[in-house]
Amino acid sequence: MAAQTQQEQQKDFSQLLAWIVYNGAALTGVAVNNPKKFPKLEDAFPDLFEKKNQQDWQIMKQRVEDYAKEKKKSQV
Repeated sequence: MAAQTQQEQQKDFSQLLAWIVYNGAALTGVAVNNPKKFPKLEDAFPDLFEKKNQQDWQIMKQRVEDYAKEKKKSQV
């Protein structure tokens, strides 16, 4: 159990260091005016960070509108 806790602490520390390195490099990329070629954090450190799937804003908008229509129908 202690080994697992130590492993989690090591991963948290590694993520912090990776975040610091990433942001330093991002600033360098902006300084040389070519930030489009710079990889995302999840791509730069795939073993430390999982990719998060984000939904398209248009899908979310449609869902909210559909919910509002259904809510309005049920109130009538």
